[in-house]
Amino acid sequence: MTNIPKISLEDSLYVIQLARETALAQNRQTQANRMAPLVDEMRTLISAPTQAAGAPAAAGVMGQADFKTLLSVTQTRATQSSNAQSAASVMDRNRLIGAMSQANMSDVDIARQFSITREEVQLVLNVQQKNKSYAGELK
Repeated sequence: MTNIPKISLEDSLYVIQLARETALAQNRQTQANRMAPLVDEMRTLISAPTQAAGAPAAAGVMGQADFKTLLSVTQTRATQSSNAQSAASVMDRNRLIGAMSQANMSDVDIARQFSITREEVQLVLNVQQKNKSYAGELK
C-alpha cells in the first residue's frame, strides 16, 4: 500500500468523502456510517510519511545522475525566485521542458516536476514546435 502515489490516495479520499456526504444529504445514515471507517483509514494513509527506501529507482533518463543534478538545480532556482521569475529562468524552464519531452517523458510527469499544469507544458511544446518550423522556413 506504500507504493501508491499520494495524489491517488488524496483523490480517492475526496471521492469517498463526497459519496459519504451525499449519503448524509440523502438521509442514508447507515450508508454514511459504513463509509466513516474507510474515510478515517484513508486520512491516516495520506498523513503517514512516505518511505523513501520503498520508492522504486527511476529508470531511463530520469535515473541518470546528470539529469537529476540538472533537475535539482532547476527546482532550486524555481523555489528561490517563486514570485518573480526572470525571463532567463523562464527560458531555462522552457528549454528543460523541451528536453524532457524529447527524452519521451510524458506531459503529466513534466508538469509535476515543475508544478505547472499539463496545458502549460503543451503550450510551451507547441510554441517550441512553431519556432522550429518557422526557423526551417527561413533557411
